[in-house]
Amino acid sequence: MRFLPGTPRALGLAAALAATAMAGPAAPQPVARTARAPQAAEEGGKASAGAEAGATPLRGSLGVAVGERLLSSSDPAARLRGIERLGAIGTEEAVSALLAALDQHGAPGARDPRARLAAVRALAPHAQRDSVRQLLARELSEGAPARGAASPLGEVLRGTAALALARTGERRALGVLVNAIVQGGAAGEAAARAIKAHPPASLQLLLGSRKRLEPALASFLGDLGDLRAIAALRPMLEGGDRAAQVAAARALARLGDEAALAKARAWLRKPEPGLFEPTTEILVYLGAPEAADAVAALLGSELGRMEGLRLAELGPAERLVPALARALPLLPDDARPRAVAAIGRAGGAEAARQLRRVLSERPELATAVAFALATMSGAEARAAVAELFDGPRAAKDADLRRLGLRAGVVRGLVLRDAPEALEKRLLAALAAPSGSSDRAVGVFGTVALGLRDAVDVVGACSPSSCDRAAVHAAARGALARGERALAALAPLFAALAASPPGAGGAAGAAKSGDAAPDAAAISAGVALLAEPGGGAIATSRLAALAEAGGPLSPLAARALAARDDEVVRGRIERLLEGSDPVVRAHVALGLGSDPMPDSVSLLARAYRFEDDPAVRRAIVRGLSRRTEVQRRRVLVAARDLDPDEGVRALARAALSGADARALDRPRSALATGVVWVAIVPNDRSATGSASSRPARLVRPDGLAVPVVSDPDGVLLVPAVPPGASAVLLAPAAPPGDAGS
Repeated sequence: MRFLPGTPRALGLAAALAATAMAGPAAPQPVARTARAPQAAEEGGKASAGAEAGATPLRGSLGVAVGERLLSSSDPAARLRGIERLGAIGTEEAVSALLAALDQHGAPGARDPRARLAAVRALAPHAQRDSVRQLLARELSEGAPARGAASPLGEVLRGTAALALARTGERRALGVLVNAIVQGGAAGEAAARAIKAHPPASLQLLLGSRKRLEPALASFLGDLGDLRAIAALRPMLEGGDRAAQVAAARALARLGDEAALAKARAWLRKPEPGLFEPTTEILVYLGAPEAADAVAALLGSELGRMEGLRLAELGPAERLVPALARALPLLPDDARPRAVAAIGRAGGAEAARQLRRVLSERPELATAVAFALATMSGAEARAAVAELFDGPRAAKDADLRRLGLRAGVVRGLVLRDAPEALEKRLLAALAAPSGSSDRAVGVFGTVALGLRDAVDVVGACSPSSCDRAAVHAAARGALARGERALAALAPLFAALAASPPGAGGAAGAAKSGDAAPDAAAISAGVALLAEPGGGAIATSRLAALAEAGGPLSPLAARALAARDDEVVRGRIERLLEGSDPVVRAHVALGLGSDPMPDSVSLLARAYRFEDDPAVRRAIVRGLSRRTEVQRRRVLVAARDLDPDEGVRALARAALSGADARALDRPRSALATGVVWVAIVPNDRSATGSASSRPARLVRPDGLAVPVVSDPDGVLLVPAVPPGASAVLLAPAAPPGDAGS
């Protein structure tokens, strides 16, 4: 082509392209074929038959045709690209092509849980279409395990399909979910969670034309908490089978409707087999005067004792204390600590008396009793705690004295109601010999209550000379004093972590970067909670700690991810894909502060097929700290379709512009709980394995805290937010090993 002087070159190119496009089915120009050939090969598919027959080249190289070729590929990654391409196009033709590929018997994508999950997410915006709704219903009912081997993504797949249906608010989609609830099982649980996440505008959309509700549906309406359900539940109290009446009465009781009370009282007067337990539950929910006596009767029954314990936990009452005390020796061993806690929650002078008796008669429940007294309000409980460490028996029984001191510290932390003599006794324990359990209790208590600073109590400490028991106790005590106290431990941690045991100081550390850390370094590692970037620890040492798999591994992985660069990127990616979900979660948190802008892509890829909800929460937290535009697509998907309620809430907050730091950790005012663990060996010959045992405590917010027990095997960990925590003990080292 020849250009005239003054004619823009771009205009000439545009005219040439237009002429080619208008040529219709004529054979394409050689230059065009040459330019497109690499793209077709890259997309993983063979040339389409239409292109070979002379169809428009653009039609064969763009849009739905490419997606179809990718879906037929033997490469799983290519199939995923095809699903996402068709989902992004979103036209009727693209959706039909995706459905057709998934419905083909024996098609690779139909057997791949990842491809099916990607397809459910891609089809979710089209859930009102009959064909899409049928596919979502199939995924809800079958899930990943129904086709071949069970997959960890099965729960995610079911939950995502259920949410896609519930979001429509459409009658037929809700009908699919209601049928799943009636059938029960994993699909029913996923359907119930989805409807709770997206309640319908009208309950009639749920109930349909039903004249009588199935018991499972009635129970769900009670859990849903929608008061509009009362009108549909009340007629079920009369007539029909007994199962429907019981389900309706329970649901009404959960909704606080006293229409169920008359029915429950009638059943109480004329007991029938199998009716007493649900009747008692209805009375407890409605706070009826007869509830305590009914629960006490269950506690006295061999068959109903465990249900009675559950209801006593649900509705604590002082009148239940004698019944709980009588039932305690008759309960299974693993349920007895629950009964002790229920007595403590009931409260009152009688509860304190019964707990004292249990302590003297059942020493194996000593920790449970001490914790119950420590967290029980009232002067009686405070006096009972004081008697444990300051009474006549305490002078002769060191174990009892330490138990009481720990209970007093917990009481001071949780209720701000420590016994008067506690401070004096803690300071006396602080003067006990180094390395003793008594001194460890004194160190923990004085630091946790703010009587001494952790660094001052520990004093001079080096890898070769250190009161390690004091370090363990002081580090855990510092958790109760906040980030400033934790940051003060950073120099100690840097000194201990830089010199692995037996590595010969700093020079040896360079040669033995993968050596396991000393137990004192594990304890001092709580400083990483206040220094997410790792502080003065060398990057190579952080990488070694992160890959070692011990109690320090999660926090070290978080710090390593925050230092991401080309040198450590490979190690970070391996940790993000590793088998330990706690480490994966901490890598995701660290990537939120990663200086490398492409780290947002790592987080986005990690979210796609992560089966652990705690890791997905951490990924969303990490994304909430990023500013790149790529984060939005993942956050929107998490907000709309993630089966975990916590993930959806975090994604909503991040998209609304909430402070990233508020998402990254809970407010300190909420972190007032204390975890109390007594490590008891299964074999008496292994008593030493409980002494100074390293462990990892994963808090309800997902952060892992490295801790080491006292010499007597007790772990007290303060500043824990509300919720369930998990404790994983490190393997016991053989005698003589540096870490033992």
